[in-house]
Amino acid sequence: MSRIMAIDYGDKRIGLSLTDPLNIIASPFQTLKNDSEIFLNIAKICREKDVISIVIGIPSNSENKIGFSAKKVIKFMNGLIDFLNKENLKISFFEQDESFSTKEAYSTMAQIRVKNKNKKNIVDSIASANILRDFINSKKKILYDYEKYKKIIEQG
Repeated sequence: MSRIMAIDYGDKRIGLSLTDPLNIIASPFQTLKNDSEIFLNIAKICREKDVISIVIGIPSNSENKIGFSAKKVIKFMNGLIDFLNKENLKISFFEQDESFSTKEAYSTMAQIRVKNKNKKNIVDSIASANILRDFINSKKKILYDYEKYKKIIEQG
C-alpha cells in the first residue's frame, strides 16, 4: 500500500517522515545528511516505501511572503521534483506550512526526555512528522506549484 512522505528541509540535515500504509498516522522515519546524494537517497526510499505523495514544509514569515529560508526550501524541492521525474517516479507534491514544527519537536523530545546527544539526530524527523500530521489533518491540501516557484527562484 502507498504512503505519503513529508520533508523537513535543513541546510545540514533533512528530516523524513512517512504515513502508515493507510495514510492515517504520521511517524518520524529518518534524518538524512543534506549532501550530494540526497536526491538519490530520497528516490530510493520512495521506491522502497511506495511513496505516492511528498509534502514539503515551507516556512512562512509574518507578512506571508516568501523569505530567504523558504526560497532555499523551494530551490531544493524543485531540484528534487526534477530528479524524481527523471527517475520516472510518479509522485504528487504538496506544500504545508512548517511554522513551529521544529519548536514542537523539541517540546516533544523534552516531554519524553530524549538525551541531549540524541536530539540532533532525531529532531528533524520529528519535525517532519509534525508537518505530515498537519497535512493529514488539514481540510485543504495545497498542491506544490512548481512553475510559480521556478519563476520566484529565477527572479532571485
